[in-house]
Amino acid sequence: MSKLILIAENQTLQDAAQKHIDTLLSAWHGPDKPQTHFVLAKDLQSSAQTLTTGIAWIWYDNSSSSSLYETLSHVQDAHAPSMITFTSELDPHGSSFDDGIVYCHPDATPDQTAVMIRTLFCQYHMIDGMRREMRVLNAHQGGLADQIGKMDEELRLAAQLQREFLPRELPTLRDVSFQVLWRPAGYVSGDIYDVQRLDENHIGFFVADAVGHGVPAALMTMYIKRSLQTKVIDPDSPRGYRILTPSETLAKLNHDMIERQAGKVRFATACCGLINCETNTLQIARAGHPFPMVLKADGANIMIEPEGGLLGVFPDEIFEQAEVTLNPNDRLLLYSDGFEVAFPQIGTQSSQGRIANEQYLEEFNMLREGHLEEVFDRFCSRLDQQAGSLNQRDDLTVICLAVNEKNAQQNAA
Repeated sequence: MSKLILIAENQTLQDAAQKHIDTLLSAWHGPDKPQTHFVLAKDLQSSAQTLTTGIAWIWYDNSSSSSLYETLSHVQDAHAPSMITFTSELDPHGSSFDDGIVYCHPDATPDQTAVMIRTLFCQYHMIDGMRREMRVLNAHQGGLADQIGKMDEELRLAAQLQREFLPRELPTLRDVSFQVLWRPAGYVSGDIYDVQRLDENHIGFFVADAVGHGVPAALMTMYIKRSLQTKVIDPDSPRGYRILTPSETLAKLNHDMIERQAGKVRFATACCGLINCETNTLQIARAGHPFPMVLKADGANIMIEPEGGLLGVFPDEIFEQAEVTLNPNDRLLLYSDGFEVAFPQIGTQSSQGRIANEQYLEEFNMLREGHLEEVFDRFCSRLDQQAGSLNQRDDLTVICLAVNEKNAQQNAA
């Protein structure tokens, strides 16, 4: 049963309130006679929880008492419907005293007071129902917060694991050097890359983009990385092995992906390259991936366009292979399609976000000259300056291969 909580300024007023209540309850009509609970204002802080169990009737001598507003603060913090009586200030019965608090005249009849109390109890039951709903919501929220915390921890672990699949160092061979930008749109990325020295003359490299986002795409990238084969045992070779061409590497990867699909199609794009660092001859193949681009030292840009479909779709897909020779200070770029929305053009925002464009091809020109690490730092800063860069829409990956002039001159000689 709900309580009528009487809060008195002092013991004298508590005794007066007691007599008033006795008269009221003796004349009460109906089965809903409230229980009463008395508390002095000075003890209210230790009894604050009691205020959530009913309505409050505050008894003070006058409104100028030093402790009154502390009492009102406790009552309002508990959201307790309340009325107040001043024994020496006779305001009109039922008038408003403060937010949510009405004035009860000390000489009001029992019926007048009962009407006010019943009205406050109606408010209390509404507030109590809302309070119960809030407890349920808070319990659900606490459970959701725990689940979100666990998901956050798991995603961070997944991100850490995915990073362990990336090369810790990029190889340099005969002054052929590499630099990489890899930026996930979230915790994990649907892009993956690798750069490996395969023997004393060759470096193999690739970029892959699993279709989709989030953890499923990230798991797919890790599978691609582990499945990628760059060498095979060859008893007829003096070395006992043979380096696979990029087209062979993609064909084997495509076969493995289709073989392990178990009825559910999972596909990806990729670009795979192999450079002979002695001759600067580059072999490259692609599987539905953006065309590799050569930034020529003379300022020209050349797209390398071998044909090849998506990985994981057609078992007999043929991946064409292109071969080019890099000249002094040429640079090769392999990149993912996330750059199509990385540099928004003015007036190209749609209701769904950025519209794909080719502005990135112009931005790549800043990677043409200068120390690789320095130009990549500037390129990253340029990305950060773009509108919406804090909420990156897609994963971004770019590999830059550079052949410096010294190496090219030695090879030409």
